[in-house]
Parts: sequence; structure tokens; C-alpha cells
Amino acid sequence: MAEKVTLLFNLAFALALASLAAAAADYLFRRTATRRLTPALLGLCWLALTAGLALLWARLGRPPLSNQYESLLAMLWFIFPLTAWFYRRFPVPEALWPAAFAAPALMGVAGLLDRTARPLMPALRSDWLVFHVLASMAAYAAFALAAVAAAAALARRRGAEDEDLLLRLAKLGFAFLTVGIVTGSVWANTAWGAWWSWDPKETWSLLTWLAYAAAFHVRKRGWHAHKFAMILIACFALVVFTYFGVNFLLSGMHSYA
Repeated sequence: MAEKVTLLFNLAFALALASLAAAAADYLFRRTATRRLTPALLGLCWLALTAGLALLWARLGRPPLSNQYESLLAMLWFIFPLTAWFYRRFPVPEALWPAAFAAPALMGVAGLLDRTARPLMPALRSDWLVFHVLASMAAYAAFALAAVAAAAALARRRGAEDEDLLLRLAKLGFAFLTVGIVTGSVWANTAWGAWWSWDPKETWSLLTWLAYAAAFHVRKRGWHAHKFAMILIACFALVVFTYFGVNFLLSGMHSYA
């Protein structure tokens, strides 16, 4: 079964790269064929990833959410339905480009992480694992799409035109992050006997939440278009540090994640 899982993930990676190539061709040539090809390839990539995660779940006998490799695949899984939902609301090629870039990038990073499957730690043997991790990964996926879309808007000088899409992505990520922090607090009280311990992961998650809250506030104060896009990119730097930097640079109760 391990070979099938690897094959499906490799297939998903190949399809992700193909979707990136199709998106680049769409940007360069603006052909109808390439415009239709990008969502089709992203959909096939999501199906291959879903099948691989299902087989991995069956092989492990638990949800594949216990380490950074597994949680990154969960984050990647959310990229596609979020993109599909926003593409229905904003049926323009630009709504697909962030996913076409983020999918191969995240899969490439996942390939560099430790894939060793280990028994769950006692603190992880809880039903809250699924709720907390999935909410957090959905938030990070939305923030990643918002950051890539913001960078693309700045590069194309379309901050004002794309601002509605950026705002909706960021707000969705903020809502998911709020759920992730709340469920994490409930889980922490169950596992460690305290709602909040100022663990590095908890602290940086809160800082990320406050940064996006501040981004929404300054936008209401007049920081629109390109300024708002730059703020979203800066906020995503906090997401990256919270997810990767804390694990490698700071020790704490979340070091396994």
C-alpha cells in the first residue's frame, strides 16, 4: 500500500506542475484551450491527492494529521476546494493562478519533510485532533492563496481590481484560524490541563491572528489596493514562521507538529 500512496502523491505532483504550466500558457497566450486546461488539471490533482490521503489514512489506521508532513498535505488538500469555490464567484483565470502556483510549491516542500510514520503521542489521541488541525490547515491554505494572489496583483499592477478576491480569501482564512485557535485551546485544556500555556506555537498563532485583524482594520482606515496587498504578503510571513519556523527554531509542546 505504501507504494500506491507514493505513486498517487507523485501523480498529484506531476498534475500540479502541469497545471502551473497551463496557467503560465494561459497568461502568455490567452487561449481558450489553456484556460479550460488549468481547472481540469487542478481537479485531477486534487483527486489524486485525495486518493493518496485516503490510502495513507487506511495504512496508518488514523487520520494523517500528526506531523508536519501529513498536516502540509492536509493544507494542500484545502487549496483546491477553496480555489473552486472562489473561481465560481470570480470566474476569471486570475482566480486559478494562486492555486496553480501554490500546489506544486507545497508538494515540493512536503517532499523534503520527514515522512516517517510514528505512533501517536498520548496528547494527540483525541477527537479534537481532526477539528483543530483541519481548521488550522484550511486557514493556512486560504492565507497562502491570498498571499500568492496579492503578489500577482502587485506584479500586474491590479491591486484595486483584485482587492475583493484578496479580502475574501483573507477573511476566510481569518475565520478558520479563529476556529483553529479556539479548538486548540479546548484540546489543550483536555490534554494538558490549561486553556493557554504561551507555548511558542500558541503565541505565534495569536500574533498571526492579531496581524490579520490589524490588516482588516487598516484597510478600513484607507489602506486599499496595493497597500493592502503588501500587508497580506507581510502577514503571510508570520504564517510561514508559525508553521515552519516555530517547529525548527523554537521548542515547545507543539514540536511534533
